[in-house]
Amino acid sequence: MNILVMKKQLKLLLLTVLSALSFTYTHAQSDIPFNINHGPYLQEVTADGASFNFTTSHPAFSFIELKQKGDSHSQTYYHTEYGMHAAYNTFHSIRAEKLKPGSTYQYRIHTKEMREFQPYKIVFGDSITSQWYTFKTTDPDSKGGSLFVASDIHNDAAKLKTLLELCEYKTCDAFFYAGDVMSYMENEETPFKAFIDTSVKMFATSTPFELVRGNHETRGKMARIYPKLFPKKNGKIYGSYRIGDIMIVMIDCGEDKPDTIPAYAGLLDFDNYRSEQATWLKELVKTKEFKKAKYRIVISHYPTINTFANRPINHGCNDLARKLLPILNKANINLMIAGHTHKFAFHKANSAGNSFPVIVGSNQSATRLDIQKGRIKAKVVDRKGQILLETVFE
Repeated sequence: MNILVMKKQLKLLLLTVLSALSFTYTHAQSDIPFNINHGPYLQEVTADGASFNFTTSHPAFSFIELKQKGDSHSQTYYHTEYGMHAAYNTFHSIRAEKLKPGSTYQYRIHTKEMREFQPYKIVFGDSITSQWYTFKTTDPDSKGGSLFVASDIHNDAAKLKTLLELCEYKTCDAFFYAGDVMSYMENEETPFKAFIDTSVKMFATSTPFELVRGNHETRGKMARIYPKLFPKKNGKIYGSYRIGDIMIVMIDCGEDKPDTIPAYAGLLDFDNYRSEQATWLKELVKTKEFKKAKYRIVISHYPTINTFANRPINHGCNDLARKLLPILNKANINLMIAGHTHKFAFHKANSAGNSFPVIVGSNQSATRLDIQKGRIKAKVVDRKGQILLETVFE
């Protein structure tokens, strides 16, 4: 057979296969009704802003309608960059700014399916308007509050639900996950099934959660999309969060093994990353916002103490302690909450190189803090309802 004829036949076959694949994909997509399949969940709610996050089953164009509770007038917010509103996305993150401190707002999602997005032809499909949800911006003048902290959930959404209920989550003002809520980030559904969907059902449409990354969240082929799911204005994963007179310091620990371990194929640089955080922490503890806080609480996946044996499996824990513990010891920290070890422990101040008490949650427990009138009441409970620790820090 002529080579030219063979090439033409091969090209025709390839086009036929691609056409069939395209039809199959389009047909499969059309069988799924357009819907908001995850969320909304709030992130980085401050005195003057909030981020609204959700996903849609098909690529869409979305915006948020927002109004102060009791008002008839509302305002729309888009995610806009470089003169263009975000469009043709399945993950949507929209931030509202210039809100009033300590005020209650209502919001709802508007989203339109985008069936075609060509240079000069855009075809919209179904539209959805969600119910109204309610949230409150933080009040810089508020005193104290109740916090929920859990770690090492490892994709067990049922366990998370139980721990939230045991800690009477409906009366908590803020929620923190101290790492390893996922075992690996293998696909885009993993974080939703692991804990986001449960958080949404229970509280996250009206009260945000903050996620402190654990070493397991650094693993898996989708680990690098992590910042997209939990967006911050400054683009950093580590940081500080102020709730009235409570200052929360959130440490991003990185992998626990050396950067050079063959299994990670030279893809990591956490030693330098932890040095970067040390530089940031030195400046944070000098700020007026930090110094004026009545309570200073650190949330870290690794317990930043000097108790880990000098073995490769503990490299990250020891590197973090070496770089950050001297700074924290001089910063008048009231309490640290950590995890990682899968064993509950309580380290009193000055027991392991630490000038502050450290609660280490297990993979079966959660901590509730009730903070008021200069006292921090801590209660650690396991999933069976057994109280592991109940004490007061003054």
